[in-house]
Amino acid sequence: MSQARDEYWPRLLRSFRAREGLTQAAIADRLGVDQSTVSRWERGVDQPALAARRNLRDTFRMSFAGRQDRAIRSRIRHSAWPQTLLRKGAVFLEASSALIIEARVPLPDLRGRAIYGVFGPQTDQVTEQWERSGLFQGELALCMTVNALEVGAPGEHIYIRSLDAPHFSNDDGIWSVSEVKQISRAEYDAFIRDYGGAMMSIPFETLS
Repeated sequence: MSQARDEYWPRLLRSFRAREGLTQAAIADRLGVDQSTVSRWERGVDQPALAARRNLRDTFRMSFAGRQDRAIRSRIRHSAWPQTLLRKGAVFLEASSALIIEARVPLPDLRGRAIYGVFGPQTDQVTEQWERSGLFQGELALCMTVNALEVGAPGEHIYIRSLDAPHFSNDDGIWSVSEVKQISRAEYDAFIRDYGGAMMSIPFETLS
């Protein structure tokens, strides 16, 4: 885990420069730092400070967003696994057909619909907490939640676990890429007990 954290920014910088055909000096000029500073970041000698990370994320978003927005939508739409793409307001931009089956969604197409009001008040409460977590403000690298979806008759639930990561989009700021898995009631209860609630989040800053 420590090695993965140490490699996060070096890998991101090298990938970005390769895609854009930029030198370290060009990146440094964009960020207002020395070329030697970018070199140290890429070699993992130093980590970018908080302000530099925000500037880097803005730079990546502006460069990649258009292509990535189309790619992520297509990936979610055609995924064989239960996945969703949501924007602020918990509105579905895309949902795979596998998600419709896994979560027993009562609607054939969720695009343009908010989660609120679809799966019952318990889900609405957790979703509201999830929206306030900081994922849509660019503060979280990962967010894991468990939820009790109301399906069928009132009081009948299925339990799911979601793993969410931010996607910095070109038009709408930040989207959430979510992987969803149905779990047992025992797994749901264990998560609540182990993490002290229905959500566990990892800020970007803890990855360095």
